[in-house]
Amino acid sequence: MVAGCSDSSESDAVPTTTTAPQETENGGDGETAPSSVSAVHYTELMAFLPSATANWVEGEKTGMMMASGGQQWSWAEATYTQTTNPDVEVTVIIQDTAGMKEGYWAIWDTATMVETPEFSWKSTSVEGYPAWEFTDKIDEEYILYVGIDDRFIVYIDVANGKKDILTVFSNMIDYGGIAAL
Repeated sequence: MVAGCSDSSESDAVPTTTTAPQETENGGDGETAPSSVSAVHYTELMAFLPSATANWVEGEKTGMMMASGGQQWSWAEATYTQTTNPDVEVTVIIQDTAGMKEGYWAIWDTATMVETPEFSWKSTSVEGYPAWEFTDKIDEEYILYVGIDDRFIVYIDVANGKKDILTVFSNMIDYGGIAAL
């Protein structure tokens, strides 16, 4: 079912007023804006992925350099599995688009505040950086997008878990260190 669509005329949705997404530097046309900086190599981003703590097993850290419109961007990723409940997984991705509207920045520009009985999207902040938090109340999925200086995005996805796991993993990220890259 598409968000906001139902076969019922009744709704438990609570509307929230928010400002419209701001037009991007390139006019909001979906094209990549030119960037004067280079993306850091994904191996540098890997250093900012959390280390597994007690009760978690860390999967292999991966990453990649990509190109779009003649510009490079990068990402690094790790997945963590809870040892006491292997159905609970956390994925952390750090993306450097070097200021381009690629990857998760494309999603960022479409985010809007929503609250329903099934899910919510809300604007928040993490360590002074703007963020969007998504909660799937039925499937117990919690996602956090943290935007750092219109360049980096930290994406944390908790599947089959609890919101406090999202908070724990978010607190393990050195946002200031990423911003200093």
